[in-house]
Amino acid sequence: MANASTKKQAQANLTAIKNLHTASAIINAMYIISYLLFRRPRSISSYLILSLPAWIIEYQLDKIGRPKYSQQNGSLIYPGEDLSQAGLTEWLWDVVYVTWGCDMLGFLIGRSWVWLFYLVIPVYGTYMAYTSFIGPMLKQRAAVAAAENATQPEPVNKKEKKQKTKHVH
Repeated sequence: MANASTKKQAQANLTAIKNLHTASAIINAMYIISYLLFRRPRSISSYLILSLPAWIIEYQLDKIGRPKYSQQNGSLIYPGEDLSQAGLTEWLWDVVYVTWGCDMLGFLIGRSWVWLFYLVIPVYGTYMAYTSFIGPMLKQRAAVAAAENATQPEPVNKKEKKQKTKHVH
């Protein structure tokens, strides 16, 4: 059973990597053709600079997700990391998708300002960091501080102590 699941993961990774490279090649080719034929957008430097992270991520996803096979008999040695897992891998895919979206808007609209949509990545990263780590940590600190304040008795001076004992008797 474990062998079947690793083979299934290896096949899913190969499909994801193939789709990644195919879509990347098509979208990047369309952008370059649009630039060369129509000079849309006018500057290619923003495309080159801002597409670089997606190209690096594409290489990294290929590197960590590609299955390893034996050279002797072709049996599966390592299925690769699961490219559909949540967390950092999911965020890497999101960066690639946002980059492709900016690429497509760039060659469809023909303006370089579409790369401002790329700002959604750090905004989303900040939001996730706050909701996942910073916010809960601050809430935990506040709860600990409140618990410490609740367990410490209130300081009472001598006059208040005498008045309390007079009223009780």
